[in-house]
Amino acid sequence: MDRPKEFIARQLTAGTAAASGDSAQAHNDRAALLLLNGDIDGAGRECAAALAADPDNPAALNNLGFLLAQQDRLREAIELYERALTIDPNRAMALNNLGNAHAVLGDLDAAFDAFGRAVRSDPENVLAWDNLGRLCLAAGRLSDAEEAWRNALEVSPREARFYLNLGIAVAAQNRLDEAVALLDRATTLDPENAASWVQLGLVLLGRQDLGSATTALRHALSLTPEDVAVRHRLATVLLARGERAKAVQEFERILALQPQDVPAALDLGIIALSDGKPGDALLRFDAVLANEPGNPRARYYRGLTLQLLGEAADAAVEFDVLSRSDATDGEPAKYAAWARSRLAEAQDAVAR
Repeated sequence: MDRPKEFIARQLTAGTAAASGDSAQAHNDRAALLLLNGDIDGAGRECAAALAADPDNPAALNNLGFLLAQQDRLREAIELYERALTIDPNRAMALNNLGNAHAVLGDLDAAFDAFGRAVRSDPENVLAWDNLGRLCLAAGRLSDAEEAWRNALEVSPREARFYLNLGIAVAAQNRLDEAVALLDRATTLDPENAASWVQLGLVLLGRQDLGSATTALRHALSLTPEDVAVRHRLATVLLARGERAKAVQEFERILALQPQDVPAALDLGIIALSDGKPGDALLRFDAVLANEPGNPRARYYRGLTLQLLGEAADAAVEFDVLSRSDATDGEPAKYAAWARSRLAEAQDAVAR
């Protein structure tokens, strides 16, 4: 769940003592207000003024670093965070921000170190726990990600996004019933968050609860009707339920929203082929290959379609081209292997 203003407010830190006028804290406070209102330049000037008033103010160093990070000046931001931490080694928010900067730059070891130090310095810093969980999930450290989000929920037990993230980590460990319960909690706490409904739908699909998965994905689409990825998931579930006409409607809606959508066009072509409409299927596959000449799935099914239309020579050409792929894994390798198995059949038909 994205909450930009709340996020900004938590990243920026005030000074350590109440003050007014031209003190470093007063400038820090004004910087936070200006940034919340979208005035980045004004916030930068206030951060600079805070440092002019107190060059060793760790809050001001953190805040200016955060502003620079928002402008993708990450190396400069890291220098400021490290200066702040030289003065106050346990400043959790500076450690959290430092971890974010290192993560964006791809220095994962440094990011893990910074987030770990942040949560040890302040076990109630939910942003640091959340960021640590995200980094662990991306690195495949599922149990560590789960632990991070459980710690975040100890601090903020009504934060829907933590239930969402925890549900994803638990589902990735194939504990689907537990994941459903967590994602149900996320949708209850924040029913307007489409991402929670999508994840709930996907986990229900993994559990083979197709009816409930359909309901969850339809709810997600009611919140984000132009999300073609969710609509494609829904169409796939409808196909699995045998509701082909409804699935076709969803794929056609995707193409209405995004005419160049290759997966939807391919699926419509395959459905037409299985429905005994090779002419319609060929039009779909030709459209895909006009945009993506190297698409192995489209080329393979185009070959099958040509076979059904009695055009064995053209089908043999398609299978021959595809069979020459030197791919060793993924879809290209799979369809190349299938094409090789079909090539001899097509060539025999030509010879006859």
